[in-house]
Amino acid sequence: MTHRERVLAAFSHQQPDRVPIDLGGSVVSGIGAKAYTRLKRLLNLELGETQIFDRMNQLAVIDTPVLDLLGVDTRPLKAGLPDSFPDSDHADAYTDEWGIIRRITPNVDTFFIANAPLSGEITLQDVINYPWPDPDDPGYTRGVRERALALRAEDDRAIVLSLSGTVIQHSQLLRGFTEWYTDIALEPDLICALIDQILEIVMATNGKILDEVGDLIDVVFMFDDMAMQDRLIVSPPMYRRLLEPRLRKFVEFLHSKTRAKIVYHTDGAIAPLLPSIVDMGIDGINPVQVSAKGMGDVAALKKQVGDRLTFWGGVDTQKTLPQGTPAEVRAETASRIRDLNQDGGYVVGAVHNIQPDVPAENILALFETALGKRLN
Repeated sequence: MTHRERVLAAFSHQQPDRVPIDLGGSVVSGIGAKAYTRLKRLLNLELGETQIFDRMNQLAVIDTPVLDLLGVDTRPLKAGLPDSFPDSDHADAYTDEWGIIRRITPNVDTFFIANAPLSGEITLQDVINYPWPDPDDPGYTRGVRERALALRAEDDRAIVLSLSGTVIQHSQLLRGFTEWYTDIALEPDLICALIDQILEIVMATNGKILDEVGDLIDVVFMFDDMAMQDRLIVSPPMYRRLLEPRLRKFVEFLHSKTRAKIVYHTDGAIAPLLPSIVDMGIDGINPVQVSAKGMGDVAALKKQVGDRLTFWGGVDTQKTLPQGTPAEVRAETASRIRDLNQDGGYVVGAVHNIQPDVPAENILALFETALGKRLN
């Protein structure tokens, strides 16, 4: 099988020749620059200075020789930044197109949110008058088709598009988490107006991107965290009444723009939402956070929805990868493949981005197990 055939077989729930492998295919399945530099050193690869693929998470660009050696079946694609991006020249902070300040602190390798532009007492008029991003900004689409065509020409890996923006999460970041939770309980019309405004912008922006590359990509990653470590972000009835209809609208829109498979990235204890996720037409779920409540028994999850939903990720990034031994990483990776790769429906990888503190030996153990051979 080619790389692309292998990934698409997983989504068709057909047994591939081996489990598909992802590293760096999206902005939530990459590797921190420092960890990647150590991995290259372990592999004895002289590939020059590590380049940055995603600024916020400080993710590395994965060099083709590394993709080849590790058997990676995916390639990432992102839209461009808008021309109106109000960036900062400071290396430790920047402001994105939503007016959200992101700041990095010493000894931390990712940017964190430093403000909530719509916090405090607001009205519907404040939502309407907010300086929203312009979905017609040409920077989003400039060169994106050319980049997708270049990826197609370079090799046969599945092209994975990371969409621009989130819906529910951006409403939380703009409003602030305290106000968001207060509003959704006491002022649902206000918070839903905010979510709807964001949804329209995100659909318009990504619609233009998909008009450029929808025929060239294989997988689309959409993002929104619907759960925490031990529970959903809202009660199931509130999710069904307020959030699910808006997510469903977004998914239907994406399906109207591309035939690519849609993967929904949502961390946490999302087991109660899996039937909803399947019902709204999503093809895959990432990252299968096995450390979250109700997510550890992946064989049970596979039995529940594995004939309709592809699982992507699953090797623990909270404990096993950073703190375990290579033998423990091998055992967990083998277990995930055994439980999730029956009749396809699985792409193996880390639960989330591989963090800077993960030993290179553990990273290598994951991919050696997926390939079924030693590489070093």
